[in-house]
Amino acid sequence: MNRWKLIFEYDGTHFSGWQTQPAERTAEGEAEAAFATFFQQPIEIVGQGRTDAGVHARAQTAHADLPEGTSPRKLMHAMKGLLPNDLALTDMVKAASDFHARFHATSRRYSYHVVFRKSPLQHKRAWNCGFQPDHELLNDLASSLEGAHNFINFCIPPDGTKSTTECVISESRWLTKDEGLVYYIEGNRFLRHMVRRIVGGMIQTAAGRLDVKDFAGLLNGREVTQKAHSAPPHALYLENVMYPMKNCE
Repeated sequence: MNRWKLIFEYDGTHFSGWQTQPAERTAEGEAEAAFATFFQQPIEIVGQGRTDAGVHARAQTAHADLPEGTSPRKLMHAMKGLLPNDLALTDMVKAASDFHARFHATSRRYSYHVVFRKSPLQHKRAWNCGFQPDHELLNDLASSLEGAHNFINFCIPPDGTKSTTECVISESRWLTKDEGLVYYIEGNRFLRHMVRRIVGGMIQTAAGRLDVKDFAGLLNGREVTQKAHSAPPHALYLENVMYPMKNCE
């Protein structure tokens, strides 16, 4: 068996996230079923992390141990027919035998898309926040997130007392796009609902429902009962996952 790094793209609208769950349709579950059909044996696919139900991915990274002699060209061609229309295998490369999609990732990058009016063409791809927020204010808030912070008030905390809620953010900014805004964030790790709560908190502040000082308090203060508002999942995209070059041939 040889280890391969796999890249998947998917529309998360009809998936209960990436990670396999009993009695739920997931991207990982569909991928494993398609690979099992092709190889005529069970294949375990390990993703770099989970995505929430409804969240999309342009480049979800995973790894799998595949039989000797696997042809990337033949496998990727077969996956065009074996995978459903909302999931695609877009790239694969042979990796080091100890490569791990989750543990070797150095950073992840997400985008969140916001529009200002009802848009039938965007209703499953972007969040209509209902007003045009102050771009400068949003970027002031976004820049305050860069660096190391405890995001306890911007997530659903992980189980276990030894789990940390500290993350290091290397990019956090809003850019204009078409008739809306796109938020880009990159960090070494992300917690459950973290990006959505960050976006929700910023939009709530721009709407005047949350004071700038209150937003800063969520970021720099102690854990509170009322955490940041969570933006809907359908406008969130996993853009890319970065790794050291040595992990792949």
